[in-house]
Amino acid sequence: MLASCYLLSPRGFCSGVSRAVHMAEQVLKLYDAVYITEDVIHNKVFMKELEQRGMTKVDSIEDVPDNAVVMFSAHGVPPQVVERAEQKGLTVVDATCPTVKSIQKEVEKAAEAGKKIIIIGNRSHAEIIALLGYAGVKSAFVVGNEMDVDLLPDFSKDDVVYFTQTTLDCLATDAIVKKIKEKVPHIESSTQDNICYATKERQDVVRRLVDLVIVVGSPHSSNAKRLSEVALSGGAKKSVLVDSKDELTDEIFEEVSTAAITSAASTPEVLVREVVDFLESKYGIAIEEFKLQDDTDEKG
Repeated sequence: MLASCYLLSPRGFCSGVSRAVHMAEQVLKLYDAVYITEDVIHNKVFMKELEQRGMTKVDSIEDVPDNAVVMFSAHGVPPQVVERAEQKGLTVVDATCPTVKSIQKEVEKAAEAGKKIIIIGNRSHAEIIALLGYAGVKSAFVVGNEMDVDLLPDFSKDDVVYFTQTTLDCLATDAIVKKIKEKVPHIESSTQDNICYATKERQDVVRRLVDLVIVVGSPHSSNAKRLSEVALSGGAKKSVLVDSKDELTDEIFEEVSTAAITSAASTPEVLVREVVDFLESKYGIAIEEFKLQDDTDEKG
């Protein structure tokens, strides 16, 4: 039976997501209809609220009516989408995370310089799709794991640089980078650390030994999935990813005496508080906040 539980900090919205959420709320006050081609942030509960207020998701920029309003997500979009939006006379609200935007510019600069580009990340993730648009398909290679490194071509005669998705598992990414450098010793790294500060903080605090780690976040959120994976690799016996308290079943807490709660960078705090209230009421415990001793104000 659950005897103790901790609420981990830092958690929740990063600065880029907070910015995107604020922009979404403001644009819906100004316009009756706003279109998106990708979720503004990867959180099902929040996106459902936006849809109820007039935001419509379509499959592509071609499905947005001419002269309408379109909002780009925090993950960014390829430059070709921006160009097409201009051609259709769309009013563009760009909520791309500033960190992601800076990486896009650096990737574009590297491509213009004729460099080969290796991008570490999930090929199907919106952020990677956007980066590939800036890199160009002929000069870019996506690496999702260490095995993919073996499939890379010979770069001995090329200038090569690597970038990473901002929401990856830090330790797993370090292992991939190490293998890439063994294969391509002369490779350059991005001028900035691509994995965002908020992601690192949340992964650091979740590497704590408890029986169960509850990650509040949507299953299609990359950083939410990474948090759950990091919890298991850090020593937790169980890790569950839930959209809300409604997904917390009795089976989850079988043979669990200690637990910790955290949330993804795209999860509204209200959903976390609902989980806290639910567990305190169900198990008659007082959930304590656990904060890293060296925690500092989030950069972003």
